[in-house]
Amino acid sequence: MSDPITACQPHEPAATDWYLAYTKPRSEQAASAQLARQGYAIYLPLYKTLVRTAEGMAVRHGPMFPRYVFFRPGSAGQSIAPVRSTLGVSHVVRFGATPATVDDALVAALRGFEQQREQASPADLSALKAGRRVVVCAGPLKGLEGLVSATAGKRITVLLDVLGRQTRVSVPDHQLQALAA
Repeated sequence: MSDPITACQPHEPAATDWYLAYTKPRSEQAASAQLARQGYAIYLPLYKTLVRTAEGMAVRHGPMFPRYVFFRPGSAGQSIAPVRSTLGVSHVVRFGATPATVDDALVAALRGFEQQREQASPADLSALKAGRRVVVCAGPLKGLEGLVSATAGKRITVLLDVLGRQTRVSVPDHQLQALAA
């Protein structure tokens, strides 16, 4: 695999190199669809995460790199010039006057990471693991900090300091937020 530092350096583009389109805000999907319609090969890496909703924690997919879409010509003679005026695209990322290229090996590594993350269970994605410091962000215990002692599905057992005593409390996962380590 190539060095990530040099993977985006300007050089003579190879047929396997990818270019980067910088999109308008929250327009990655629209730009990807338009580029695909124009015959470009596109890659929009998605990142699987857990988000807090009113019903509990839910799995969501969002761009791994917000506002960026990887693309390359679909055929040998296809120009990248029309990409600049594609719906949803702000501009093509450049180093000076030269379009930036990304090595195919780096894109392949991103695909592997994306696939690995996609296969992860919600429990694997959760930051609420035993031994992790958390804060209660909803309900009657809001604002209290504690330590996760066990997890069981959507209920998390937290060790809280209540009235000077260590107390085990079972809290729904969507009412907890992990603290920075």
